[in-house]
Amino acid sequence: MNFILTVIGVILLLAALAAVCFGLFMAMDQRNRNAGQFFAVWWVPGVAAASGVLMRDVVTFAVGTLCFLVAGAVFALQGGARRKPVAKRTRGGRGTSGETKDENRAAS
Repeated sequence: MNFILTVIGVILLLAALAAVCFGLFMAMDQRNRNAGQFFAVWWVPGVAAASGVLMRDVVTFAVGTLCFLVAGAVFALQGGARRKPVAKRTRGGRGTSGETKDENRAAS
């Protein structure tokens, strides 16, 4: 029984560490930086819960699991409320057709 519990703990720990690494990888990209940071932080309690299984400590496992579930709920709720990125303006200004001022004057 102890061997099976150790194997389960190691598998959970590796999966949680892989998720943290994936979140950090996501955070390297500008487009999904905030989601990647939050994803990585979300999985830190998962690492704690997995280490609680490895140490056979019920309290560490329970606290890690509770924090993981709360952070997961926040992550899920925050996913629907994402804002669109603000459009960056170019130097041309609004309403220009790409022509220069001289070409616009000549056309009118």
